[in-house]
Amino acid sequence: MKKMLFYFLLVAFICLNTTYALESNQNFPQAIKTCMEYSQTGSIAHNGEVFNILITLEKSKNKCVYKEKIFQDKNYQLLTCNFDESQLPFLSDSMQRFNNTFKKEIAKNKIFEAKMTTNGEIFQKYLANPKYCQITHSKK
Repeated sequence: MKKMLFYFLLVAFICLNTTYALESNQNFPQAIKTCMEYSQTGSIAHNGEVFNILITLEKSKNKCVYKEKIFQDKNYQLLTCNFDESQLPFLSDSMQRFNNTFKKEIAKNKIFEAKMTTNGEIFQKYLANPKYCQITHSKK
């Protein structure tokens, strides 16, 4: 599991040459604050390979479900997190601070606006904790 989490961080920080396609009209920090439905797709180029990313946010039984899927063809890695409503203000504020800090990088690739695995504060507090988040992946 640590290997998979390290992979998410590695892919997020190494790449600069990227392309993206935005599907949601609102910014992610505002969406996570109220757990509004959100969807964004993009891609990250790394070592000559392109990794596609799909990020979604949805309400489910008093939880806010965040999903970050990295995939190529049929192979994928999926991070799924379930947050309580009480955690949403922290997540929103942290992502807003992160996005303000990395404005130039986000301008180059909008997918980073919602990619929680790039935010070290959130990663350490929630994403690496199996109480909140789980990673699944395709079998080769």
